[in-house]
Amino acid sequence: MVEAHEQVTPVTNDDGTVTYQASSPDEVAIVQWTESVGVALISRDRASMTLRLPTLTEVTYDILAVFPFTSESKRMGIIIRDRSSGQITFVQKGADVIMAKIVQKNDWLEEETGNMAREGLRTLVLGRKKLSKDAYEEFDRRYRQAQLVTGAQRVSAIEKVVTECLEVDVELLALTGVEDKLQEDVKSTLELLRNAGLKIWMLTGDKIETATNIAVSSKLVARNQYIHQVAKRKLASIIAVS
Repeated sequence: MVEAHEQVTPVTNDDGTVTYQASSPDEVAIVQWTESVGVALISRDRASMTLRLPTLTEVTYDILAVFPFTSESKRMGIIIRDRSSGQITFVQKGADVIMAKIVQKNDWLEEETGNMAREGLRTLVLGRKKLSKDAYEEFDRRYRQAQLVTGAQRVSAIEKVVTECLEVDVELLALTGVEDKLQEDVKSTLELLRNAGLKIWMLTGDKIETATNIAVSSKLVARNQYIHQVAKRKLASIIAVS
Protein backbone atom coordinates (compact mmCIF):
# COMPACT_ATOMS: atom_id res chain seq x y z
CA MET A 1 0.00 0.00 0.00
CA VAL A 2 2.93 2.33 -0.66
CA GLU A 3 0.79 4.31 -3.11
CA ALA A 4 -1.68 5.29 -0.41
CA HIS A 5 1.09 6.07 2.07
CA GLU A 6 2.68 8.51 -0.37
CA GLN A 7 -0.38 10.75 -0.24
CA VAL A 8 -0.67 10.81 3.56
CA THR A 9 1.35 12.70 6.18
CA PRO A 10 1.51 11.41 9.79
CA VAL A 11 1.16 14.10 12.46
CA THR A 12 2.09 13.51 16.10
CA ASN A 13 -0.31 15.15 18.55
CA ASP A 14 0.56 16.68 21.92
CA ASP A 15 -0.62 13.53 23.72
CA GLY A 16 1.66 11.33 21.63
CA THR A 17 -1.03 9.89 19.39
CA VAL A 18 -0.64 9.99 15.61
CA THR A 19 -3.23 11.21 13.15
CA TYR A 20 -3.05 11.26 9.37
CA GLN A 21 -3.57 14.21 7.07
CA ALA A 22 -4.53 13.79 3.42
CA SER A 23 -6.60 15.45 0.72
CA SER A 24 -8.82 12.38 0.41
CA PRO A 25 -10.56 10.36 3.15
CA ASP A 26 -9.91 7.25 1.05
CA GLU A 27 -6.16 7.69 1.55
CA VAL A 28 -6.53 7.98 5.31
CA ALA A 29 -8.84 4.95 5.47
CA ILE A 30 -6.37 2.75 3.59
CA VAL A 31 -3.39 3.87 5.67
CA GLN A 32 -5.34 3.30 8.90
CA TRP A 33 -6.16 -0.20 7.69
CA THR A 34 -2.52 -1.01 6.87
CA GLU A 35 -1.58 0.21 10.34
CA SER A 36 -4.17 -2.14 11.87
CA VAL A 37 -2.43 -5.12 10.19
CA GLY A 38 1.04 -4.00 11.25
CA VAL A 39 2.33 -1.77 8.46
CA ALA A 40 2.52 1.77 9.82
CA LEU A 41 3.56 4.99 8.13
CA ILE A 42 6.29 6.56 10.29
CA SER A 43 7.33 9.57 8.24
CA ARG A 44 6.92 11.04 4.76
CA ASP A 45 8.20 14.03 2.86
CA ARG A 46 8.53 14.95 -0.81
CA ALA A 47 11.64 12.82 -1.30
CA SER A 48 11.08 9.72 0.85
CA MET A 49 8.83 7.75 3.19
CA THR A 50 9.46 5.28 6.00
CA LEU A 51 7.24 2.34 6.98
CA ARG A 52 7.35 0.13 10.07
CA LEU A 53 6.63 -3.53 9.35
CA PRO A 54 5.01 -6.10 11.69
CA THR A 55 8.53 -7.28 12.63
CA LEU A 56 9.18 -3.70 13.88
CA THR A 57 11.72 -3.30 11.08
CA GLU A 58 11.70 0.11 9.41
CA VAL A 59 11.90 0.34 5.61
CA THR A 60 12.65 3.57 3.78
CA TYR A 61 11.76 4.29 0.16
CA ASP A 62 13.06 7.09 -2.03
CA ILE A 63 10.34 8.76 -4.10
CA LEU A 64 11.62 9.01 -7.67
CA ALA A 65 8.50 10.25 -9.45
CA VAL A 66 4.86 11.00 -8.66
CA PHE A 67 1.93 11.03 -11.08
CA PRO A 68 -0.98 12.89 -9.42
CA PHE A 69 -4.62 11.96 -9.78
CA THR A 70 -6.67 13.85 -12.35
CA SER A 71 -10.36 13.65 -13.17
CA GLU A 72 -9.42 12.70 -16.72
CA SER A 73 -6.96 9.88 -15.95
CA LYS A 74 -8.86 8.59 -12.87
CA ARG A 75 -5.65 7.09 -11.52
CA MET A 76 -2.42 8.06 -9.77
CA GLY A 77 1.00 6.50 -9.52
CA ILE A 78 4.42 6.65 -7.93
CA ILE A 79 7.90 5.25 -8.58
CA ILE A 80 9.82 4.30 -5.45
CA ARG A 81 13.23 2.78 -4.67
CA ASP A 82 13.90 0.58 -1.64
CA ARG A 83 17.01 2.03 -0.01
CA SER A 84 18.14 -1.32 1.38
CA SER A 85 17.73 -3.46 -1.75
CA GLY A 86 17.77 -0.83 -4.51
CA GLN A 87 14.64 -2.36 -6.05
CA ILE A 88 12.69 0.18 -8.11
CA THR A 89 8.92 -0.26 -8.29
CA PHE A 90 6.06 1.52 -10.02
CA VAL A 91 2.85 1.43 -7.95
CA GLN A 92 -0.49 2.67 -9.25
CA LYS A 93 -4.06 2.87 -8.05
CA GLY A 94 -7.25 4.11 -9.67
CA ALA A 95 -10.82 3.48 -10.70
CA ASP A 96 -11.61 -0.14 -11.57
CA VAL A 97 -12.89 0.74 -15.07
CA ILE A 98 -9.48 2.24 -15.86
CA MET A 99 -7.19 -0.12 -13.97
CA ALA A 100 -8.91 -3.21 -15.39
CA LYS A 101 -7.40 -2.26 -18.77
CA ILE A 102 -3.91 -1.76 -17.30
CA VAL A 103 -3.37 -4.70 -14.94
CA GLN A 104 -2.65 -8.22 -16.15
CA LYS A 105 -5.66 -10.31 -17.09
CA ASN A 106 -7.39 -11.93 -14.12
CA ASP A 107 -10.65 -13.71 -13.38
CA TRP A 108 -11.78 -12.10 -10.12
CA LEU A 109 -11.49 -8.32 -10.34
CA GLU A 110 -14.77 -7.59 -12.11
CA GLU A 111 -16.78 -9.92 -9.88
CA GLU A 112 -15.34 -8.59 -6.61
CA THR A 113 -15.73 -4.97 -7.76
CA GLY A 114 -19.40 -5.64 -8.43
CA ASN A 115 -19.83 -7.26 -5.01
CA MET A 116 -18.31 -4.26 -3.24
CA ALA A 117 -20.32 -1.79 -5.32
CA ARG A 118 -23.56 -3.53 -4.34
CA GLU A 119 -22.57 -2.97 -0.71
CA GLY A 120 -22.21 0.75 -1.40
CA LEU A 121 -18.41 0.76 -1.15
CA ARG A 122 -16.17 3.02 -3.24
CA THR A 123 -13.57 0.82 -4.90
CA LEU A 124 -9.94 1.38 -5.87
CA VAL A 125 -7.66 -1.04 -7.71
CA LEU A 126 -3.95 -1.23 -6.89
CA GLY A 127 -1.23 -2.54 -9.19
CA ARG A 128 2.55 -2.89 -9.16
CA LYS A 129 5.36 -3.26 -11.66
CA LYS A 130 8.98 -3.92 -10.71
CA LEU A 131 11.47 -2.02 -12.87
CA SER A 132 15.02 -2.96 -13.72
CA LYS A 133 17.67 -0.26 -13.54
CA ASP A 134 17.81 -0.07 -17.34
CA ALA A 135 14.01 0.13 -17.64
CA TYR A 136 13.84 2.96 -15.12
CA GLU A 137 16.65 4.88 -16.80
CA GLU A 138 14.91 4.56 -20.16
CA PHE A 139 11.68 5.82 -18.64
CA ASP A 140 13.45 8.68 -16.85
CA ARG A 141 15.17 9.79 -20.07
CA ARG A 142 11.91 9.84 -22.04
CA TYR A 143 10.01 11.40 -19.13
CA ARG A 144 12.43 14.31 -18.83
CA GLN A 145 12.18 14.92 -22.57
CA ALA A 146 8.36 14.93 -22.37
CA GLN A 147 8.45 17.46 -19.54
CA LEU A 148 10.32 19.86 -21.82
CA VAL A 149 7.48 19.87 -24.35
CA THR A 150 5.62 23.17 -24.31
CA GLY A 151 2.01 24.06 -25.01
CA ALA A 152 -0.97 21.79 -25.22
CA GLN A 153 1.11 18.78 -26.27
CA ARG A 154 2.98 18.53 -22.96
CA VAL A 155 0.31 16.56 -21.09
CA SER A 156 -0.22 14.07 -23.90
CA ALA A 157 3.55 13.62 -24.29
CA ILE A 158 3.93 12.77 -20.60
CA GLU A 159 0.93 10.44 -20.66
CA LYS A 160 2.38 8.59 -23.64
CA VAL A 161 5.66 7.94 -21.82
CA VAL A 162 3.88 6.69 -18.70
CA THR A 163 1.58 4.45 -20.74
CA GLU A 164 4.33 2.93 -22.87
CA CYS A 165 7.03 2.57 -20.21
CA LEU A 166 5.09 1.85 -17.03
CA GLU A 167 1.49 0.82 -17.66
CA VAL A 168 2.40 -2.48 -19.30
CA ASP A 169 2.20 -5.91 -17.59
CA VAL A 170 1.18 -4.32 -14.30
CA GLU A 171 0.61 -6.90 -11.56
CA LEU A 172 -2.77 -6.73 -9.81
CA LEU A 173 -2.11 -6.26 -6.10
CA ALA A 174 -5.41 -5.55 -4.39
CA LEU A 175 -8.92 -4.17 -4.55
CA THR A 176 -9.99 -1.87 -1.73
CA GLY A 177 -13.50 -0.90 -0.71
CA VAL A 178 -14.11 2.23 1.36
CA GLU A 179 -17.43 3.10 2.94
CA ASP A 180 -18.56 6.58 1.95
CA LYS A 181 -20.47 7.54 5.08
CA LEU A 182 -23.50 9.77 4.71
CA GLN A 183 -23.40 13.28 6.13
CA GLU A 184 -25.40 14.02 9.25
CA ASP A 185 -29.19 14.36 8.80
CA VAL A 186 -29.08 13.31 5.15
CA LYS A 187 -31.67 10.58 5.64
CA SER A 188 -34.19 12.73 7.52
CA THR A 189 -33.74 15.67 5.12
CA LEU A 190 -34.31 13.63 1.98
CA GLU A 191 -37.24 11.84 3.55
CA LEU A 192 -38.88 15.19 4.40
CA LEU A 193 -38.35 16.40 0.83
CA ARG A 194 -39.90 13.23 -0.59
CA ASN A 195 -42.87 13.49 1.79
CA ALA A 196 -43.36 17.09 0.63
CA GLY A 197 -43.85 15.83 -2.90
CA LEU A 198 -40.58 17.09 -4.38
CA LYS A 199 -39.15 15.22 -7.37
CA ILE A 200 -35.50 14.38 -6.71
CA TRP A 201 -32.87 13.27 -9.21
CA MET A 202 -29.55 11.71 -8.22
CA LEU A 203 -26.65 12.35 -10.57
CA THR A 204 -23.41 10.49 -9.87
CA GLY A 205 -20.21 9.24 -11.44
CA ASP A 206 -20.25 6.08 -9.31
CA LYS A 207 -21.00 2.61 -10.58
CA ILE A 208 -24.73 2.02 -10.93
CA GLU A 209 -24.68 -0.64 -8.19
CA THR A 210 -23.00 1.79 -5.76
CA ALA A 211 -25.38 4.62 -6.67
CA THR A 212 -28.40 2.37 -6.17
CA ASN A 213 -27.19 1.27 -2.74
CA ILE A 214 -26.52 4.87 -1.62
CA ALA A 215 -29.91 6.01 -2.93
CA VAL A 216 -31.63 3.41 -0.75
CA SER A 217 -29.43 3.88 2.35
CA SER A 218 -29.88 7.66 2.24
CA LYS A 219 -33.67 7.29 2.05
CA LEU A 220 -33.67 9.00 -1.33
CA VAL A 221 -35.90 6.12 -2.42
CA ALA A 222 -37.85 3.56 -0.49
CA ARG A 223 -36.61 -0.03 -0.58
CA ASN A 224 -39.59 -1.20 -2.60
CA GLN A 225 -39.66 1.84 -4.91
CA TYR A 226 -38.89 1.34 -8.59
CA ILE A 227 -35.67 2.98 -9.80
CA HIS A 228 -35.13 4.07 -13.41
CA GLN A 229 -31.49 3.70 -14.41
CA VAL A 230 -30.21 5.68 -17.39
CA ALA A 231 -26.55 5.05 -18.25
CA LYS A 232 -25.35 7.86 -20.51
CA ARG A 233 -21.77 6.60 -20.59
CA LYS A 234 -19.90 3.67 -19.04
CA LEU A 235 -18.16 6.00 -16.60
CA ALA A 236 -21.29 7.84 -15.47
CA SER A 237 -24.68 6.84 -14.21
CA ILE A 238 -27.95 8.66 -13.59
CA ILE A 239 -30.65 7.55 -11.23
CA ALA A 240 -34.04 9.07 -11.81
CA VAL A 241 -36.59 8.70 -9.07
CA SER A 242 -40.25 8.81 -10.08
